[in-house]
Amino acid sequence: MKNVPSIKVAGLVVALSIAVALVSACASGVPQKDVDALKQQLAAKEQEAAKAKQDLDALKKNSVMSVVPNAPPRQPPPPPKPGDPPPPPKPTPPAAKTVPLFFYVDTVTAGAGESKFNVDASRYCAISGVFQRGMHIVWRMEVIDTSTGKVLQATDVKSAALKLPHGENKNFNFGRHGATEDSPWFWTSAWDVPMDYPLGVLDFTVEVTTNDGKTGTFKQIPVSAPDRGIESRLTIVE
Repeated sequence: MKNVPSIKVAGLVVALSIAVALVSACASGVPQKDVDALKQQLAAKEQEAAKAKQDLDALKKNSVMSVVPNAPPRQPPPPPKPGDPPPPPKPTPPAAKTVPLFFYVDTVTAGAGESKFNVDASRYCAISGVFQRGMHIVWRMEVIDTSTGKVLQATDVKSAALKLPHGENKNFNFGRHGATEDSPWFWTSAWDVPMDYPLGVLDFTVEVTTNDGKTGTFKQIPVSAPDRGIESRLTIVE
């Protein structure tokens, strides 16, 4: 994305240079064939600059996250001053618990043309926790029975559901993703973000029930500090 503006500027500079050369050529009696060649170069550079602008506009529209160049490093906390109260003791973690099912869940951008709203990401099948309205979100999942270590497949699971905060439910399907024999198998579900969907956290839940009666629920870890730009959960942005 960073190189597109450079291409555009370079194209415009070259185009202006050729335009100046055309004026000089016409004024100095250069043969017409040379003038025509310069005109062709000018037209080609104008097309290149126009295409670069289109690419830049598309990337700006479809990017799911922007970068902050030359960001300052995080500052360490200031040292305590004389008379400051002692720091609070480190918290004690709760007692560890055993769950019947372990989940791995992530969200990725879809392939070209999968959104029914015709909104694509600039990169396909890329892990992201930030999506724009109109995009097609794909959930990927693996579920493991913690008593056996078995990675569960379709024959092991009675139901696997994605529950969205507005009340809509979507099923997960187990399948191979890729055309080769070594392509991975995993669970997937998907949803198109409506163009008028509320912005902010999409606090989804995944629920799985196995054929032998085990149940498990997945929710994202809620780490949030909006004033500092921190949000660990899936988020819908403009």
